[in-house]
Amino acid sequence: MYVLFNPDFSISDIERFTELSIRRGIPLSSLIAADPKDRRIVAGAALLGEVGKNPSIGSLLESLKNFLSGPGDWLKASPQELLDAAKAEGFVEAQDGAANIRLEPRPGVTAARLLDDLEAARVILEERRARMKETLQKKNREANAPKRPSGNPEEDVRFMKLALEEARKAAEAGEIPVGAVVVEDGRVLGKGGNETLRTGDPTAHAEVLALRRAASAAGNHRLTQTTLYVTLEPCPMCAGAISEARCARIVYGAGDPRRGALAGAFRLFDIPGVNHRPVIEGGVLGEEGEALMRDFFARRRKEKTQS
Repeated sequence: MYVLFNPDFSISDIERFTELSIRRGIPLSSLIAADPKDRRIVAGAALLGEVGKNPSIGSLLESLKNFLSGPGDWLKASPQELLDAAKAEGFVEAQDGAANIRLEPRPGVTAARLLDDLEAARVILEERRARMKETLQKKNREANAPKRPSGNPEEDVRFMKLALEEARKAAEAGEIPVGAVVVEDGRVLGKGGNETLRTGDPTAHAEVLALRRAASAAGNHRLTQTTLYVTLEPCPMCAGAISEARCARIVYGAGDPRRGALAGAFRLFDIPGVNHRPVIEGGVLGEEGEALMRDFFARRRKEKTQS
């Protein structure tokens, strides 16, 4: 059958080859059956490194073998099949064991350009696949994650008032006035106020005590469906304990710009490696929490002055 010979090979031909390279392991015969024009694309790309040479047939077959392990590694074909395709397109004429390469690429269309375009396309493809993978993983995490308790402004105020009661009890006992309450489905699992001075325990902060009592009541150290209410933004130790307990929400009252680990001194839950991400809401009855702290320390300063 007569085939109109076109020795030209352009940038658009390289772009088509790059587009085809997304398919992995496709036989050359199947590619040609889907679109006969692609035989010319593949054959031309395979010969770009041989333009201007007069290789022997054996040398050309070796070059085509290298092509199939490099730019053409996505293609399922033998060197002989590529050579036959190139002959069918008129790109190669065999004369006395030598190969006459008749391909005529346009300026700038080279084997190096082909490699560069393929590399760029593969980087883009890998990035796209990574994004798709991350999207799917995120959807799976969201689908499989325990249902988070939703915020209810009225409930938040009610339970923060309970936390403030614990803070007042702590203040009456001479402790820094911080109180905490752990709630699940509207039920208080654990509560507490600071007890560090009374117990001589540096870890006996309100949040830690409330978490201990909640875990004991739940019979589980993971409190994944709970909201922790605390009158003062948690310190690093308490934020770490909340992370270990996997509380779904943290609602705090007054912020602590000096030692707060949620939004004050730093943000613990934004640090890589901390794999828990609770919902955080601040400022609930914050003025009352601040007033407790302010009055407590004013009283302490006055007592020191009088003593």
